[in-house]
Amino acid sequence: MSLQSALLYDITQAASPLAFVFDIDGVLIRGDNALPAAKRALSILEGDNRFGIKIPYLLLTNGGGVSESARCHKLSQQLGIKIDTERYIQAHTVLKSVVYKYADLPVLVLGGKGDTLRKVAEGYGFKHVYTTLDILAWNRSVCPLHNHTVEERESVKSADFSQICIAAIIVFHDPRNWVLDIQVMCDLIQSGGVVGGPYSGDHTRKAVDLVFCNPDLIWKSDFDRPRLGQGAFKEAFQGVFKSLTGAPYPYTQFGKPTEATYRFAEQVLRGQLLGNTSLDSVYMVGDNPESDIAGANAARWKSILVRTGIYDPRQGPPSHRPTHEVEDVEQAVQWALEQESKP
Repeated sequence: MSLQSALLYDITQAASPLAFVFDIDGVLIRGDNALPAAKRALSILEGDNRFGIKIPYLLLTNGGGVSESARCHKLSQQLGIKIDTERYIQAHTVLKSVVYKYADLPVLVLGGKGDTLRKVAEGYGFKHVYTTLDILAWNRSVCPLHNHTVEERESVKSADFSQICIAAIIVFHDPRNWVLDIQVMCDLIQSGGVVGGPYSGDHTRKAVDLVFCNPDLIWKSDFDRPRLGQGAFKEAFQGVFKSLTGAPYPYTQFGKPTEATYRFAEQVLRGQLLGNTSLDSVYMVGDNPESDIAGANAARWKSILVRTGIYDPRQGPPSHRPTHEVEDVEQAVQWALEQESKP
């Protein structure tokens, strides 16, 4: 058997098959543009490698705000490679695993444009989905600082919120109107789920569930400096709520680096690996030590930190130590292949 044949056998027949999981922003994409190294890296995994084989991979991002199919369509155009929804997980995709808790209950969805995320939530199986724009249309005095745009008014769903008890507030994506959203959140939680209802003094009992899908304080766009993310909105809400009530409000967190999100990704990976239950050769490639590297390390995956996004080596060593550090995603893929082909 030749050396190349032996290496091919090692990779394709190993007890734990090789697989990759990639962050997107700062790793494959910056702003609206694909990073050059991303196209080369994915081409390698699609079969343009010395073994001539396709290697399984997932895209795991704390982004979102649109449906999985819409984002995959855009990513396919940006990267020049067809990205199927089966290999794409965004921050709120994991909600599919908990929709049974709220499917028949009224929920408030935050983030995104207009009613885009209402439609996404309904696609997941939520049946009674409302937005803060709906509540504002019901009663303008809820937040006098905001007036609906024409587009926003067209997205509104009419309802009498004095007769609706919201069971959960789910922050799918980064909110765009922090004043309106924080005001409504505080109202609902303090009144037990009914807008305008009497305030309760006991906020330690969760009458309204609160769920965040992305803990990232900052993220990398095509602007020179990092931008505030959903994690910043969470801090703003908790700061206001604590000032009002004396204590922060309990919540559930999804998104990288939470265990729930990585376990969800492992389930999807096992589907790609055709039932193989061992995931010892999974490589997470990311730019954010706090989410990508921390989550991968906790999941006992191998982690590779790239320098094309949030992480800046000039600011000191990463807060969570990766298995390896490289310049970009192409180098990450090449290094992992070298590691897996070693005798």
